[in-house]
Amino acid sequence: MPIFGRYNPIVMSFLKIGFLAFLFLITSCKNQEENPALDANLEQAENLFATKQYRKAYYYYNQSFLFNKEQHNTKRAVFNLLRMAHIENLECDYIGSEATTTQAIKLFDKTIPIPYQTNAYISLGLNYMHLANYEDAESMFEKAIQITEDSLTVYISKNNIGYLYIKQKEYQKAVRLLSEIENEKILQESPLDYARVLDNKGIALFHLNDKLALSYLKKAKTIRETNNDDSQIVSSYMHLAEYYKNQEPATAKEWTQKAYHSATKAFIPDDRLEALNLLFTTTTNNNLKNQYHDTYIHINDSLQQARQQAKNQFAKIKYDSEKAETEKTAYQYKMYGFIILLILSVAVFILLYRLTIQKNKRKILETQYTTETKIAKRLHDELANDVHNTIAFAETQNLENEQNKETLLENLDTIYQRARNISNENKEINTGKNYLEQLKYMINAYSSDTINVILNTSTLHEVPLNSEVKIALYRVLQELMVNMKKHSNCSLVMIGFKETNSALEINYSDNGKGTDNQLQIKNGLQNVENRIFSINGNITFDTEPNKGFKVKITIPK
Repeated sequence: MPIFGRYNPIVMSFLKIGFLAFLFLITSCKNQEENPALDANLEQAENLFATKQYRKAYYYYNQSFLFNKEQHNTKRAVFNLLRMAHIENLECDYIGSEATTTQAIKLFDKTIPIPYQTNAYISLGLNYMHLANYEDAESMFEKAIQITEDSLTVYISKNNIGYLYIKQKEYQKAVRLLSEIENEKILQESPLDYARVLDNKGIALFHLNDKLALSYLKKAKTIRETNNDDSQIVSSYMHLAEYYKNQEPATAKEWTQKAYHSATKAFIPDDRLEALNLLFTTTTNNNLKNQYHDTYIHINDSLQQARQQAKNQFAKIKYDSEKAETEKTAYQYKMYGFIILLILSVAVFILLYRLTIQKNKRKILETQYTTETKIAKRLHDELANDVHNTIAFAETQNLENEQNKETLLENLDTIYQRARNISNENKEINTGKNYLEQLKYMINAYSSDTINVILNTSTLHEVPLNSEVKIALYRVLQELMVNMKKHSNCSLVMIGFKETNSALEINYSDNGKGTDNQLQIKNGLQNVENRIFSINGNITFDTEPNKGFKVKITIPK
């Protein structure tokens, strides 16, 4: 039955042992000479906690925890964590409370008093219980029993274990365990704790249909009424209402109404909700049913919203403080690391810059030398031979003859055209606004009746290139076209430009005879490769016999 799933008996036992433990801890912190005085944050937190301003207190406990952790005061740091876990439990943030308690346990050492440790294990047990992790909850209560030096704490923990058995419907086990402790003198001297044992045993007997159940429930109620504890009286009223629910509905309703009024007086919203739920099920009047329903929805919505706000607040406080602590602790190391990294980066940059400059200079010098050698070779092989042959022709032939004159003029024109071609291939390149037109003109000049050149330069309009890259690109494409003209025997040439996120790609392909001699290609186009490397680009060649010749060039932006 839902009523016997109530958490209140256990929560109240925790509040009792928690209050006593914390009272002891604070007193010891104030009175023992070896402990320093309370820091300002802890003092503020304690004042707020005493007036039940738990959420405000939580912030100051957290600040005190950070302070004492930094001061290596582990005992005080643990105390603050246990207080924070207690507040999270009160606000039903059981997962948060479990995490905070676990954090405190990790700090345990020889300086941590037994009451602190007992409090932590009981806190974990309660959190596990609320999360329906009954096996771990029992383990924590047993742990508290093993280490505590206080007999009353032992009996309260056993009462909690008995309640866990009830939650798991192991009523016989619950009755046996509670029967073992109900006659203990020290327990009877603590009336409210004794009442919890009697009440839990009455619940277990009720489920076993034992007639003694009512006497236990009534005896617990009488003790609670005598001690004017509204929070526990609600539990007794609700249990009696449940007892009479099927036998005497009218009596059950009276107990439920008493439970509702006591819960309202004690500001216990969960108990009000349970009472409203039972009133709704036991009432036949539809108007009252609607009233109970509306009140239930209103209280439940407000309660869930408030608890969610508390969870968010606790999480934010933890997150902000942990972030600040981490940043503070790591700041100096980060600065040292940053300085070292900066020095290394500058050194590496300078080294790479010098290496790159030297490498590029070598490439440029190699390219210049190759170009000069190539020009010299062409002047010697082509132009010098033509000039020598023309001079010899002029000296040996009768230039009065019209046919000889025509031949001489043709030879001179050939010399002129070859000199002009050599000049055009090595003349200064205009890298300004007419660069693209000049590039297109140069490439298209290699088109003829037998060679069709397809050129797509639309992408180049959108890619900004510096002068060095423009010159290198122009010369590379020029040398590729010259190489095609001399060796390819192709009928189709395609040149395309493509822009990617990080580079400009140039793809050259022809349908010429190709070759399988990669070394020959590399040697023949070494100048092309050097030019591309000088601008930090990359070039690859792809060719096979009778499958044409392909070149892919990548130039970083």
